Amino acid sequence: MAKKKVTLEEINKKLDNLSKTLKKCLLLEEKIAAEEHEELQKELEELKMLERLEENLEKRGPHPLKKITYKDFAKGALGAFIGIVAHYTVIYGIHIAEKLTITRATILFILAYVLGGVFLYATGFRKVSTRLIWFLPVRLTVLYGISLVMSVAVLYLFFPDFIHHFFWEGYKQVAAVTLTALIGACTADLIGKE
Repeated sequence: MAKKKVTLEEINKKLDNLSKTLKKCLLLEEKIAAEEHEELQKELEELKMLERLEENLEKRGPHPLKKITYKDFAKGALGAFIGIVAHYTVIYGIHIAEKLTITRATILFILAYVLGGVFLYATGFRKVSTRLIWFLPVRLTVLYGISLVMSVAVLYLFFPDFIHHFFWEGYKQVAAVTLTALIGACTADLIGKE
């Protein structure tokens, strides 16, 4: 078999085709490189934005519901005071306490604690991560204690002979006003929380 002779024109055509294909490949590579560069720039911008967010989080400090401060005590005491004094709850509480039994007064103390927990959870802790939800009973117990102290203080302020009463009578009077004191303390505690 004889070898086919290749002409110069055929070689030129093949070189032209090869040159066109090479140009297309180079253009495609440049386009891909430009797209990759844009994606890289976007990723760098996102990374910088994430770094700024991380810095902002570090500047903010710990979660406000994660610790108990003097300000929390002050807000709780003020809220408990307003909760008791508002609408003359303390006066009605004294009258209601006369008709309460010791058992019902004890149930009122327990009910106040439970409702305070529901109130805190429904308004403030529901949006908190599950890692912080363990702190709810601690915060509630502190507010409950503040409410009890403020209840005794307000009863003594409005009825100075409150301290001189028989223990169980004072117990019933404190039970009658503790629920409103705790709701006031919880409300004041949640004011200004993020």
